[in-house]
Amino acid sequence: MFNVKKVSLALAAVSALGISANAGSLVEALSGGKVSGEIRNMTVMASDVNSTLVGPYRNANSSAVALQLNYTTGDFYGFKANVGFQHARSLEIENDSGVVSSGANAFATENEGRITQDGSMLYIANLQYNFAQTEVKVGRQGIVTPLIAVSNANPLKDTFHALSVVSKDIGNTEIRAYVIKDWIERYNATNDARKTHFSDPTLSLYVKNTSIPNLTLEGQYLAVNDDIGNPLDAPRATNDSYSTYFVQGDYKLPVDIPLSIGAYYAGTDYDGDVAIGPTNETTNGGKGETTLYGVKLGGKVFDTAFKIAYTKVSDDNSFLGALGHTPHFFKYNGGQMFTDNIYAGMTSTSLMVIPKIIPNVFTLFAFSSYSQSEKGQTVSGTNMDGASEIQADLRYKFKGALDGLSARLQLAHIDLDLPANNDDTMDIAKLYLTYKF
Repeated sequence: MFNVKKVSLALAAVSALGISANAGSLVEALSGGKVSGEIRNMTVMASDVNSTLVGPYRNANSSAVALQLNYTTGDFYGFKANVGFQHARSLEIENDSGVVSSGANAFATENEGRITQDGSMLYIANLQYNFAQTEVKVGRQGIVTPLIAVSNANPLKDTFHALSVVSKDIGNTEIRAYVIKDWIERYNATNDARKTHFSDPTLSLYVKNTSIPNLTLEGQYLAVNDDIGNPLDAPRATNDSYSTYFVQGDYKLPVDIPLSIGAYYAGTDYDGDVAIGPTNETTNGGKGETTLYGVKLGGKVFDTAFKIAYTKVSDDNSFLGALGHTPHFFKYNGGQMFTDNIYAGMTSTSLMVIPKIIPNVFTLFAFSSYSQSEKGQTVSGTNMDGASEIQADLRYKFKGALDGLSARLQLAHIDLDLPANNDDTMDIAKLYLTYKF
């Protein structure tokens, strides 16, 4: 059985072999590294809505500041060490900091718990070894792939205790392999309830290939072998082992204007119940498996980029979010939308445009509309039929004396179109201020 601690000790021992031969170089490596980090402020404000479909965003009025401080040593015979510390502090602007754990008002307070985190944690602590075009890391680390990923959407970041191997030694091909023992969520270090330990390691393989001109192919397989499953995921979780996969292709068309087409297909097989809160999809008729697919057309006309997309989930079950809460690959429905398109029987149709309106300001507008079959509504316990979201995303990077500072503002209007419910719309604003050094 794989043991991350034993691999860590083995790599450290190999590194130590060079100390007596060149101790001065080791000292230089340890003292001559690179410091980096960022200071981030996030503020989210939203109107109330009579639905839990929008999760913690409902009625949110929260703000926090976070510090991330990282250090990477210099190279020592191919070895490096990486450490990273993060600390977050709520600014306590919410009027009601109480937490309602269940029921219709579970997210009705102003406290957006993903934002208002007070605490610290060592989120990076790994040993790295590079040879040729291959990188090996063991220890706490961030991972970003379509099915496993950390996110910058909140003050603190998730982290994984894992062994990772990333190789580009094969021409036009990138291979990433992961063995994961722990998923430590984006909360403070003392919150043991938000740590998932896999007694049987979680395994994943990701491959990307660009050998064919204008065509990018990628795929990933993820196997959560431990019967603990993914109990803390959202908006759907499972308490048993499961596997999930996806394949995706993007092709740049040989035409006079930038134009590309893309498609993906994905599926999940569950060994246990799929549930969140009071909803149990197995009890509701779920089949223990699901598939979804998406197609898109993207391009650029004059100075405006655009993307039109369609996605569909089978009626059998909802699709489990990626490990780390960031299902990158099926975000065909716009930018970082506040609504989800992963529930059973659900389809999304979307349009995204990125025009150049204000000099040096990235501007994105996105619109998504949803439908959901009656069977999908029964299985998932959700009703997204007729729902829609319109979003604006503005980003600006400062220059000169304020180089390193950036601002991002997301604005959205969500209409859930719930039957016999006049309180089914929500407006939301989320502001990010980030200084990287």
